[in-house]
Amino acid sequence: MKKISLIISSMLILLLAGCSSSGNRVETLKGWSFQYNEGTKDYSLFFGLCDKNDNYLSADADVAVRIENENGDIVYEGTTSITEDDFSNYTSQVAGERYLANVRIAESEIQEGTSSSGTVYFTVSDGKSFAFDECNCSALYCLPVKDIQLSVESLPIELQQRGYDGSIESKILVTDVQFSVDNSLSSSCMTIVVSGEKTYGKDDGFYYDIVSYKLYDSEGYLSDSGQIYLGTSLSVGDKFKDDSLTIYDLMPGETYTLQLLDYGW
Repeated sequence: MKKISLIISSMLILLLAGCSSSGNRVETLKGWSFQYNEGTKDYSLFFGLCDKNDNYLSADADVAVRIENENGDIVYEGTTSITEDDFSNYTSQVAGERYLANVRIAESEIQEGTSSSGTVYFTVSDGKSFAFDECNCSALYCLPVKDIQLSVESLPIELQQRGYDGSIESKILVTDVQFSVDNSLSSSCMTIVVSGEKTYGKDDGFYYDIVSYKLYDSEGYLSDSGQIYLGTSLSVGDKFKDDSLTIYDLMPGETYTLQLLDYGW
C-alpha cells in the first residue's frame, strides 16, 4: 500500500507541475507598437507575450528587428536578447495597462535615410518552445533622415523689377540667404530667408517689391519656381529679411540650388 501511495503521489506531483508549466507557457504575441523617445533619444519596440489564457508574462527570447523606410531602404537590422528585466507595465489611453517587453534601439544605430516614415519588421523566438512569424508595425514621422543642403548662385546679387513697359521700377540687392528644414511632416519642407537692401525705386505703398526664383535638384531638374514678395513699403536704403518662402515635398539628403532672378511683368 505504501508503494502504491508513493506512486500515486508522484503522479499527482507530475500532473500539478505539468499544469503549472502549461499555464506559464508562451502561446501568443500581441500588443506591438513602435515609438521614438525624445527624452532618451532612442526608440522602443513594444510587444506582449501571453499564455493560453491570455495572461501577460515574461520570457527570455531573441528579437530580430529590421526597419525599412517608405522608399524601401533598410535603415536598421539587428538581433537583441531580452530577459525578464526588459518587461514592465505600460499604460496607454487606448489599451490601458499591459505588461510588455521594451526593446530599445539607440537613435545612432539607425541610418539616416530619405524618409522619416517606414515599417518595423520583427520576429520573436526563444529557440526552444516558441517562435512567432514575422510581425510588423508602422514607424510614423520618426526615423532619422539625411540633411538637405542648399547652395545659392552669385551672392551678393542685384536684381531688377521691371514694369509693363519694360522700365526698371526698383532694384533689390540680395546679400544673404539662410534656410531651415522641417522633417516632421510626411515630406521635408524648407523655409528660405532672403536678406538684403532696396537700392533703387519709389516707395508708393502700393506695388510690391518682387524677386523671382528657381530651385533645381542635384541633377539639374527644376523642383520649384515662383516669386518672393518682399513688401509694399520699402524705401531706398531699407534693409529687409523676408521668410515668406516655404517649399514643400523635398527629398531628404538632396542638394538643391537656388537661383534668384529679375522680375518682370
